[in-house]
Amino acid sequence: MADKDQNISARERILSVAEKIFLEEGFDRVSVRDLTTAAGVNLALVNYYFGGKRNLYLEVLRRKFSSYAEMKCLSLRREFSEMVPPDLRGIIAIYVMSYLDSDQSLLATQNFHALITRQLAEDKDAVRLLLQELVTPVQQLLKDEIKHVCPDLSESKISFCISSITAQIFHYIRCPESFGILAETSESASHREEIAQHIIEFSLKGIQKETICDYIP
Repeated sequence: MADKDQNISARERILSVAEKIFLEEGFDRVSVRDLTTAAGVNLALVNYYFGGKRNLYLEVLRRKFSSYAEMKCLSLRREFSEMVPPDLRGIIAIYVMSYLDSDQSLLATQNFHALITRQLAEDKDAVRLLLQELVTPVQQLLKDEIKHVCPDLSESKISFCISSITAQIFHYIRCPESFGILAETSESASHREEIAQHIIEFSLKGIQKETICDYIP
């Protein structure tokens, strides 16, 4: 039992250290020796547990994306469950404000986005993991909620609408200062709220053009 616990601990130490170093330095700038030295484990354990540096890297990304998706979905489910009766505006608002509701929400998303941007550049496996472990679970949750109030809207159309909403959110998140410059106003909480409300209303009207939804106030 002690050996088993020690082995699990060694594997987790490698993953914990690898997440920090990979996400800060990228894949190419990190050696297996760098990782095992930082984790305080034998060099051979990376191959033993993960089959090499590349597989370890992908496991780090999978866990990172999966963890973020789990937290995001848990938060969204809680808010959706409190919405009685459900309505399209409320669903869109909950999703948009989960990113833009506060300085903390915005900063957390910006930090996560900046952290993974370099990992996704020209790496199809990383992009696949992002879509599989993070984007798909969150999008499926939102699709189910929208389908409930817009039963006549096709699955593909709902996916397009969600992608459009998400693109608006992340366009702002990537460079909020540019919105202030274009609108000739300073970046502030009130300006962020104005942007969020615009995304909500713009998206609501777009979806309403596609179908007749239930529970639209």
